[in-house]
Amino acid sequence: MQNIFLSEYKPEDYATKGKADKYPDAPKKCPYGDCGINLKMKKHGFYSRFLRTITFAGWIRIRRYKCSKCGRTLSMLPSFCVAGMSYSVDFIMALLQYVINTGSIKKTVNEWSAIGVDISRRLVGKYLSRLRKNRRLIQYGLNQLSPGNIELGRLPGDTEWTKSFLYGMRPNLSPEFNANFHKTTGKSFMSPYNKIA
Repeated sequence: MQNIFLSEYKPEDYATKGKADKYPDAPKKCPYGDCGINLKMKKHGFYSRFLRTITFAGWIRIRRYKCSKCGRTLSMLPSFCVAGMSYSVDFIMALLQYVINTGSIKKTVNEWSAIGVDISRRLVGKYLSRLRKNRRLIQYGLNQLSPGNIELGRLPGDTEWTKSFLYGMRPNLSPEFNANFHKTTGKSFMSPYNKIA
C-alpha cells in the first residue's frame, strides 16, 4: 500500500540519505482494514524509485513501514509523486495542459523532444485518457475538498471538462492538492482504479 504525505522538501532532498525528519512518523495504526491494529508501525527501510519532474530526473528514496501483526508494508510517497507513475504531479499537469493548448499529442511530443524531454505519444495519450476516465473520481474528490467546484461537474463533454479542470484548477493542482486528494479519496487522481466506492 502507498500513502502520500505533504512534503516541504524538494525531490533532490530525497535522492540522498540525510535528515530523518523529511519522512513522516510511523503510523500509529495499521492502515489495512482487515488488520487495523492500534500498534505503531515499525520502520522497514527504504526502496528507490525513479522520478521525473520539470527540473529533476533521478532516483529518490521512499520510506516504508511494516505492521507487527499482519506483516504488510506501507510506503510513504512525498506529495510531488503520483502513485504508480514515474512523473511528478507538476510534470503530468504541465504536459496535459500543453496537449490541450496545441490540440495535438504528436506536436506536443515533437516540441518536448526538441527541448530534451523524451516522452512517447502513447504515454501522453494514456495520461490524457486516464484523466478523462477518472472524471467522476476527480469530481468526487474536488467536491469533498472544495464544494465550490461542483459547477465543474455539470459540464457535459469530457473535452470541455478536461479543459476546465486543467485551466480552472491549475493553481490548485499542486503537491498539496495531490496529498489532500489521496487522503480524502484513498486514491491518486491518475489512478487506474477509478471507482468511487
